[in-house]
Amino acid sequence: MNWSSDDLTATLEALRARRGDTTSVEVKRATGGVSSMPETLCAFANMPAGGTVVCGVDEAHGEFRVVGVPDVATLEAGLVAQAREAVTPSPTVLPQVFRLEGKDVLVVHVVPLRLTDRPATVRGQAYLRQSDGDYVMHAHELRMLEVAKLHSDERVDYDVKPVTGMSEEDLVPDLVADYVAAVRERDRRLRDRTHHEILRQTNVLTAIGEPTLAGLYALGDYPQGRYPGLTVTAAVQVRGGEGQARSRNLTDFTGPVPVLLDEVMAWVRQNVGTEHVYRPDGQLERRPELPLAAVRELLGNALVHRDLGPDTLGAGKAIQVRLTDRALFIQSPGGLRGVSLTQLESDEHAQAAVNQRLYQIAKKLTTPDGASVIEGEGGGIHEVFRSARHWGLDRPQLIDTGVQFKALLWRPRPEGARPSRREPAVEVATTSPAEVTPGAKAGTPSSAVPPSSAPTRHEGRVLGALAAGEAVGIRDLEEATMLTARQIRYALRQPLLDGLVEMTGGQGHKDTRYRLVSARGAGD
Repeated sequence: MNWSSDDLTATLEALRARRGDTTSVEVKRATGGVSSMPETLCAFANMPAGGTVVCGVDEAHGEFRVVGVPDVATLEAGLVAQAREAVTPSPTVLPQVFRLEGKDVLVVHVVPLRLTDRPATVRGQAYLRQSDGDYVMHAHELRMLEVAKLHSDERVDYDVKPVTGMSEEDLVPDLVADYVAAVRERDRRLRDRTHHEILRQTNVLTAIGEPTLAGLYALGDYPQGRYPGLTVTAAVQVRGGEGQARSRNLTDFTGPVPVLLDEVMAWVRQNVGTEHVYRPDGQLERRPELPLAAVRELLGNALVHRDLGPDTLGAGKAIQVRLTDRALFIQSPGGLRGVSLTQLESDEHAQAAVNQRLYQIAKKLTTPDGASVIEGEGGGIHEVFRSARHWGLDRPQLIDTGVQFKALLWRPRPEGARPSRREPAVEVATTSPAEVTPGAKAGTPSSAVPPSSAPTRHEGRVLGALAAGEAVGIRDLEEATMLTARQIRYALRQPLLDGLVEMTGGQGHKDTRYRLVSARGAGD
């Protein structure tokens, strides 16, 4: 991966918002010389997309302040030596140097090892990234890695495994009837087949009438009796004494896929907060703080695409749903198969089923409210990102470690610190003083100010401060937005490139002024 200065700036901005490192980025101050980090290099080498070490940035107090490194060449040589000498097999590292705020910053990207070469180890221990740390891979994760190697040449379909000793009587009759009707409606070749033939042809039942794992999971009365790992566990995590997390509203959900999806969604609705927003017609309405369509999409994907192999399902690994003070996250066993995280997040049509038969069955299932369990068109993740953007939330985060997949929907920030990326469909009713244009009334919608082609977290707040049309300096914008000069300059980069904002003077000059072009044109 080749970084650009814009990539680095955007990454640091995201880290400041998160107030910590991520699964794919490790930040080091490194002003005292080469940091010893073989475990981090090893963990990145074992991740499907690798990872990046950024040296010359101080993450203290979540500020991620650029401090620079005094000797780039020595630091670069030291990290390369660690990768070659301490990590086995040795990953490729790609160093790059950037000049940021007048200081040198070293960015070292660790290229992931080929699946057949993993795991990388340090002193005989294999590591993976989790949150912002490195952890030793467990035995079941190492076995999953070995199975994944086999899958690279020969696919193993666990979802068609027969569930011995069970029959169609262990399935839910109403669900089965609705499924058979949906198959007849959508598949012309099976329209005139018998009930039993349809269940057999679509891998719900085997030839001798036993349900497959996919059939039991999708349509079974109590699949968790045979496979406890098919349980979904949800809880609200709150901070207890000494910063320790404790759980409340801990609930285990059982039943077939449609019931799991319906009941977990009901739990989410009961536990997330609400906010008031203005509709385009000016009326005030109440809505959940998180877009439930995005939650449903992520949960449906987790249910259908989770790993069903013996090292996850056989070990009792379940889907976990947690609501923290910062995010709702959904964590499922197993990583992506047949599609990369980059493809999944891109604009291209990315579609790959971990469990092909279960996926085909789930496309024809609905929850009690009549909604489809999954879309089945490969565009659901794009809808997740779009919904979050529409809600004015930070971009959702997807994390694939190869043995676990985690999706995070970030909750709204406290007033005065929320991102300003939003579509003009709604306006949050409570507007912080920093978001009010000088001379404008509090609560006045600012959707008349157009966003840039690639809006950043603070862009809306800065453009709102320019909406009066007067040319103002950085100091004026700092007072109006309560942001730092660095945050303001970053927020103005794309509007300047798009021609939305006009700058007179030079970058960093005291007399430099900024003016909203559209506002000036409207008043001329």
